[in-house]
Amino acid sequence: MIRRIACIAASASFAVAAPVAAVEKNEVEIVNIRIGQGDATLIRGPADAQGKRVTVLFDAGDDKDYDGSRIIAAVLSKRNIKHIDYVVISHYDADHIGGLITERGRHGTSFLFGYNGVPGAAGDDDRDGRVDWEGQPDQDPDPQELGLGDDISVGSFIDRGDENNKNTIQYQRYVKIAAARGARISLDTQAKLDSFAIDLGSGARMTPYASAGRVRGATAKVPKVDTENEQSVSMLVTYGKFDFLVSGDLIGRAAGAEDAQVERAVGAKIAAAGRIVDVLHVNHHGANNASDDVFLGQIKPTIAVISHGDVDSYRHPNVNALRRLEEAGVYRIIQTKWGTTDVAMSNREIKDIQAIYQGDVVVTGDGNDYTVSTSRTYRADVNPRRP
Repeated sequence: MIRRIACIAASASFAVAAPVAAVEKNEVEIVNIRIGQGDATLIRGPADAQGKRVTVLFDAGDDKDYDGSRIIAAVLSKRNIKHIDYVVISHYDADHIGGLITERGRHGTSFLFGYNGVPGAAGDDDRDGRVDWEGQPDQDPDPQELGLGDDISVGSFIDRGDENNKNTIQYQRYVKIAAARGARISLDTQAKLDSFAIDLGSGARMTPYASAGRVRGATAKVPKVDTENEQSVSMLVTYGKFDFLVSGDLIGRAAGAEDAQVERAVGAKIAAAGRIVDVLHVNHHGANNASDDVFLGQIKPTIAVISHGDVDSYRHPNVNALRRLEEAGVYRIIQTKWGTTDVAMSNREIKDIQAIYQGDVVVTGDGNDYTVSTSRTYRADVNPRRP
C-alpha cells in the first residue's frame, strides 16, 4: 500500500510559517506550542451542537528565556478560551509546569491569572477585606479569588501523584493551585490509570497509557523507574483513524542515572490496542534517552513534532534521536525551534525530512484526514505499516 498525500497548497512548505487553518466543527485541534525549552500542548475536541469544545492543556512549560505563561495566555486568547476542562501535568520539572505557577523573579505570572496578571478582577471580589492578590504574586492561592473575573478557570487537574516527588517550589505551588480551584485527579494507582479517560466528544478520546512508572493494563510497574522524566504521564488522543501521542519527558534508553524502558512498555500496549501513531510529540525534546528504536517500531509514527529551545547545555534535538526517527520511516520531523544539536548535521536523509517551523505546530483532523500547519493533508488509514 502506498501512502497518499493530498497537498493543500503545492507551494507551501513545512519550514515556512503560514496562517493556521480554520478548525471545522467536526475536527480536533492540537496546538504544539512554541514555548522554548519546554512543553505545552493544547488539545480541543470536536464542537458539540452548541459549538463548545472539550479543552485540554497538556503541560504548561517555561524556561529562563521565555515567559511561558504569557505564551500560553496568548494561544488561549486567540481562540477565546476562558475555561480549560483539564490541565494535565506530565511531571513536575519547571519546563513542563512553570507557566502554571507564579514565582517572583523566575516564572512570571501564571497564565491562569487573566490578562491583567491579577487573580480575579481588580478590587475585592469575595469581599473579604483585602485586594485580590494585587502586588503579591508569591502568596498562596485564595480559592475564593482564583478563577474569577478575567482569570482562566479549570475543571480538573490531572497528574502522576505525589510519590517520589522532588518537593520543589514549583511542585508545592502546583499542588496549592490544584487544591484551590478544580478537582485534582492523580493517576497514582493502577486502577486509576486503567479506568481514566477524557471524552473529547464525537468519539474522540484522550487515554492515559503511563503514569508514575505504571502502564495501562499492566500488572506491575516498569522496573528502574524513579526520576521525574521516567514517571511522566503519557496520553494518546484517538479520533476515528487518527492517533496523536504526547508523553512529556518519558524515556526509553539508558542515560546517566536513567535506565527505565517505559517507552517500549507504552508502545507495546498501543500496538496491542491496534493503534498506530500518526503524529508523535517526541518525548523529552528529542534527547538521546528517548525515541527508542523499538518504541518507534511499535507505534510507527508518520509525523514527529519536537518542542525545544536553543539551549546550548541541552543540545536538543540529539542527532542520534533524529537518526532513529529517520530510520523508523518518519515522513517529516518538525521542530518548533532550530535547537542546538551537538554535531553538524551532515546526514542528508535526516535533512531531507527535517523542517524548522519556528512557530506553533498545529494539527487538525476529522478522524480520516489531518492537516499539519497549513501545508499538507494526510490520510490516517494509508500508513503502509498499518496491519
